[in-house]
Amino acid sequence: MDINQLTPAIISLLVTLSLILIFNFLFHKKNLFSRERIIQQIIYVLILVTGLLLTIFTLPIDVEEKNIVLTFVSIVIGAIITFSSTTFVSNAMAGIMLRLINPFRVGDFIKIDGTFGRITEIYFLHTQVQSIDRDLITIPNLALVSKPLKTIRSSGTIVTTSVSLGYNIPRKDIEKSLLQAAEITGLETPFVHIEKLGDFSISYKVGGLLKDIDRIITTRSDFKKNVIDNLHNSDIEIVSPTYMNQRVFSEDYVCMPPKEDNRKASKEKEPEVRTEDIIFDKAIMAQMLDRIYTIADKLSVRRKDMEDKIKDIPDEEKRDELKEQIGMLARIEEDISPEIQALKDLPDITSLPDDKDDEYIEKLVTAEKDITLLDNRHEDLEKKIFKALEQE
Repeated sequence: MDINQLTPAIISLLVTLSLILIFNFLFHKKNLFSRERIIQQIIYVLILVTGLLLTIFTLPIDVEEKNIVLTFVSIVIGAIITFSSTTFVSNAMAGIMLRLINPFRVGDFIKIDGTFGRITEIYFLHTQVQSIDRDLITIPNLALVSKPLKTIRSSGTIVTTSVSLGYNIPRKDIEKSLLQAAEITGLETPFVHIEKLGDFSISYKVGGLLKDIDRIITTRSDFKKNVIDNLHNSDIEIVSPTYMNQRVFSEDYVCMPPKEDNRKASKEKEPEVRTEDIIFDKAIMAQMLDRIYTIADKLSVRRKDMEDKIKDIPDEEKRDELKEQIGMLARIEEDISPEIQALKDLPDITSLPDDKDDEYIEKLVTAEKDITLLDNRHEDLEKKIFKALEQE
């Protein structure tokens, strides 16, 4: 067989490999579809399938032999799809569905079955979640679209806890104490509901709106602490009468811890620890990275919009001043571009070795600080332009 006859097939292979390398460069260096990994993976699959078909069609063999090869490839692909239809294809379709309905983003808290955590990555076939044990959990996309999924909204969520108290304690005293505990915790619009009237006790549910969802785990724990402390400070026993049936106490026994010396308690403050920073480190980094890319992608569009708007300002001196400020923002963006590029050059967050976390976090914090400052300057300048247009 003449080598020249293989030239078209070789060219097809080289073109396929070149396209894969080009798109790999665009995805990782130019941040193309950086937050849409599903689209990246679909493009890879399309390139490979198309390249394979072109290579087969350009082979220097008879039409019948090509049909045999295509039939064989079709049988193999069909068999793969048939045997993996409940896994690969189903998860792939579920991944596309998730992309369309967009029920969550990187950094969001979700709960499905017994899994609760923060989204770190959204892939074509699966989604990675960092659990409250700091572990990375892989959830098939099919499970996310076929089972009830709870997504905690970034605007806030309701935090509640329940406690059972005896009928001998005035309801208004209990409600007052529970509402104070919710306010101390920092919950907005607190409420108290009676869940159940039992044979020996009443079940109270107290809760409120938590807007800072990044502290949801710590807040839930602090809320319970404040409920205990506030009820005890109000001389309310957190036991139901059934407790008396289990152990015999003297009539003057009170089931509460002894009151602490306030002077001593003030000196021995409990350390403030952001548990979420330790548990959801990967998810927090992924969310910060997503925010950095989101802001960076919109900067040039925002500047172009400002440039178009200042054309309508008749005051030439004012227009030149604003134009100079827009140019200054462009120069600042150019200065911080290497920082963002340095983040793109690092490995994927979830596959990042633990010994590289400090390096990544340092670059991430610096980049977020700079991009946030630049975003605020854009916002201030947009307000100035809007004000100038209103005055005309």
